[in-house]
Amino acid sequence: MKNTSLAILLGIFVAATSLSGEETPTEAQKAQLEKWLVRYPAADTNADGKLTLTEANAFREAMKEGQSREKKGTRAAFPPPTHADISYGKDARQKFDLWMPEGVEGQVPVDVFFHGGGFVGGDKSGFDPSPFLEAGFAAASGNYRFVDGDKTLSPVPMQDAARVIQTIRLKAAEWKLDPARISVSGSSAGAVIALWIGYHDDLAQPESDDPTARQSTRVKCIAPINGPANIDPIWIRANLGGPHHVHGSLPKMFGVSDDFDEPSVRARIDASNPWTMVSADDPPTLMIYTGKLEPMPLAETVGTGHLIHHPQFGVALKEKLDAVGVANELHTAYDPRQGNLIVDWLKTHFQ
Repeated sequence: MKNTSLAILLGIFVAATSLSGEETPTEAQKAQLEKWLVRYPAADTNADGKLTLTEANAFREAMKEGQSREKKGTRAAFPPPTHADISYGKDARQKFDLWMPEGVEGQVPVDVFFHGGGFVGGDKSGFDPSPFLEAGFAAASGNYRFVDGDKTLSPVPMQDAARVIQTIRLKAAEWKLDPARISVSGSSAGAVIALWIGYHDDLAQPESDDPTARQSTRVKCIAPINGPANIDPIWIRANLGGPHHVHGSLPKMFGVSDDFDEPSVRARIDASNPWTMVSADDPPTLMIYTGKLEPMPLAETVGTGHLIHHPQFGVALKEKLDAVGVANELHTAYDPRQGNLIVDWLKTHFQ
């Protein structure tokens, strides 16, 4: 959907609310907000996993302002990539951007970011590399193929992301990157990717004829933001509660609507789930959640966005990491005004 179409839809949806000042959506509006949260995660400005009418209205206004600036040629933009739309596969989604810091000598470390969007939306262009560049780090932002419940299922997005890491490592000398200092970060679905790359065994194929496939996928550290650390719907229902269907992306990821016990589906879930891959040799993990902790289980009436981004995932993962001795930090109720936790984390672990 084009930005113009989105602005029109949001305008129709929130017009009455914005004029009256009301902040109580109807049931139909709640359902639509849930869909838009998956498709347009950037609209959730406080990243609490719930898209309100106020946020939707603000997002519409911001998009209108951006379109106006674009027409006038004054659109504010993130720093342009040093290398844009680098292909790592044949699909149009298999591209990433790379930014290099200025005035830094020698090989530099790089953080690779993957966007959110429920594995069905989002784009690499929403990433701001500025904090990383200012710290003297390179930064990359990658796209990956979306799941569709049929031909493209999980763990395809994770495998795509791993290929990004391998491509960067293969080109490290050319781009003056340090192949030993690569980190992965990501938000929501991108956080799942960061966890998956961090905890999966090395995917390098030393005997392959493909030089990219011969590269290691292991990384120095990871920093998932609002990440569902366990994407098994059965585990989520048992440990966090919430709505029975958990999240609308899961059928598209696993190819079924509810039969998550079927053996082939279980195998797909296990192959996609970072939780099942944790071991003592995994990289240091910084877990950031903008939501607040609250008593479990969650009510069935909570929004799926609230559930899937809940910091209780971080609490459970921290216990698991502590048990095997993996260094980690957990931050809940995080306010971005507190500073950039990821950059500070990298300054420690890139030494």
